[in-house]
Amino acid sequence: MKKSPLVLFGVLVVASAAALLLYQNTQRGNLADGWGTTDGAIPPPGANAPAFSLKDISGNVIESSHFLGKPTVVNFFATWCLPCREEIPGFVDVYNKYRDKGFELVGISLDTDTRENLPAFVMSHRIGYRILLGDLDTARAYGGVSSLPTTFFIGKDGKIRNVHVGYLDQDDFDREVRKLL
Repeated sequence: MKKSPLVLFGVLVVASAAALLLYQNTQRGNLADGWGTTDGAIPPPGANAPAFSLKDISGNVIESSHFLGKPTVVNFFATWCLPCREEIPGFVDVYNKYRDKGFELVGISLDTDTRENLPAFVMSHRIGYRILLGDLDTARAYGGVSSLPTTFFIGKDGKIRNVHVGYLDQDDFDREVRKLL
C-alpha cells in the first residue's frame, strides 16, 4: 500500500519535468533540445527520403538503402508518447496485412533515457515491424521531428509521398499505405 503513493509521486515528478522541458523547448522552437533543425523544414512530398544508418534493438546496423524499391513508412515515436502508443495496435494490424506485398514499416524511437526498455515495449505491444534507435542526425535530416508521432510515407522510388504529424488512426493509416502499394 505504501508503494502506490510513491509510484504516483514519481510519475507526477517525471510528467511535470517533461511538461516543463516541452514548454521551455517549444518556446525555443523545438520539441526536444537539439532534436530540431535550424530551419525546422520537414522534407516535402516529392523530395527524396533522407538516408540513415541506425541500429535496431538487437544492435544490428540498418541502412535506409535496404528499403529502396519497397513501399515504406517511417514513424518517429517515443515510448512515453501517449498518441504514439495509441496508434501502434493499428500500425501492427496494417503491417501484418500488407507485409507480404513488400510493405515495410520502420519505427524510429526517439527515446533516450528509456532505450533499455525498448525490447520489452516491442514484445508487450506485439510489434513485428523493425524498430530502430533514432539519433540526432536522423531526426534533423527529417526536419527536426518537432512533434511526436511524425510519420513519413515513402514510395518505392525513395521519394516522400506524404507526411503526417500527430496521431494516425488505423483507417487513415491503411488508406495511406494502400496508396504506396
